[in-house]
Amino acid sequence: MAWGIEETLLLVVNVLIVALIVWALRRKVRLKLEEVEARHLRTAEHRPNEKGDDPMR
Repeated sequence: MAWGIEETLLLVVNVLIVALIVWALRRKVRLKLEEVEARHLRTAEHRPNEKGDDPMR
C-alpha cells in the first residue's frame, strides 16, 4: 500500500520538528556547560593556591 501525499507531508513535518527539538536541546546543554565552566574558572581564580596543594585532588 503506497503512502498518500498527506502521510508524506506528516512524516516530513514530524522529522523537521524532531530535528528542531534535538537542535534546541543540544544548544541549551552546550550553553549550560559553558556557563558552568565559566563559573568554575571564576571560583578557581578566587581560591588561594597553597604550595602543597595538589591541583588534581
